[in-house]
Amino acid sequence: MKFGYYIRTPLDYSEIRDLTVKVEKLGFDSAHINDHLIGFDATQDKKEPYLEALMVLAALAAETKKIKLGNIVVCNSYRNPTYLAKMISTLDVISNGRALFWLGAGWYEEEYKAYGYPFPTPKRRVDELEESLIIYKKMFTEDVTDFEGKFWKLERNRNYPKPIQKPYPQIVLGTTGKRMIDIACREADGVNLGYPTQEMFLKAQLSRKVSEISEILKKYNKERSNFEISLFTSFTIAKDQEDLDKRIGNIIKNSPGPMKPTREYLLEHQFLGFPEDIKQKVIEFENMGIDKILLSIGNSNLEDPLEVFSKKIM
Repeated sequence: MKFGYYIRTPLDYSEIRDLTVKVEKLGFDSAHINDHLIGFDATQDKKEPYLEALMVLAALAAETKKIKLGNIVVCNSYRNPTYLAKMISTLDVISNGRALFWLGAGWYEEEYKAYGYPFPTPKRRVDELEESLIIYKKMFTEDVTDFEGKFWKLERNRNYPKPIQKPYPQIVLGTTGKRMIDIACREADGVNLGYPTQEMFLKAQLSRKVSEISEILKKYNKERSNFEISLFTSFTIAKDQEDLDKRIGNIIKNSPGPMKPTREYLLEHQFLGFPEDIKQKVIEFENMGIDKILLSIGNSNLEDPLEVFSKKIM
């Protein structure tokens, strides 16, 4: 199992930098930042200091040596695909071949409107992403690119320098949608699936999803071993029994809607508990077919939960 870490939880750059350096030293495979321009806290009128994601990754490339750097995920709508291909190529060169290209179709309507972007229908956003994937791969690999599609036309595009990684940085689509998963299996190198931390979401559903992806890959004559299936989720590591009981109680109390999760459900389906229990759950998910977990660690009473994770779970 490979592990990536979500580094946007601190918003200040110095904290993001220090966290990235730390997870690199602890042996994480990658560090990821979300591609948002405003925050989500309505009580603060979205005043959180959201630094631009790709500029942050470029800065982190100079601060690190080994860890891969990516997003969770780049919004396909916010940058012309030719310009985004140039940015990813540049990041790969700056980082000496450590860029990841994890991509999504976009969803945050308020953010689109705040920054003056039209907010197309879901179908249009996915259509644009599908065409963009053609452009990205052509720009990463072709000497000169001419292209005319439904949304973009390129005349003698020259993208130099090319990415260091050949043929290009790993392309992963973040989605759980049927059409997007099909596109990922056909055009990308992997798919990142969200795994809710408090909602009623059974492991059996995830297992079926992994099996469905394997069947779609066969349809496109692609090897499962060359396609990465990852999860984006959070871990909660308890210090002792009292701490665990309190956390479970708070999750149940704060869960919205009439269908409250039970204690048994949370312990069975979520990455919640003592390190040895979470380790067994990671092994179970790996056996299910999950290749990588991109995670954050929630508030903890442990002095250094990341250190505990690296020594007892990773």
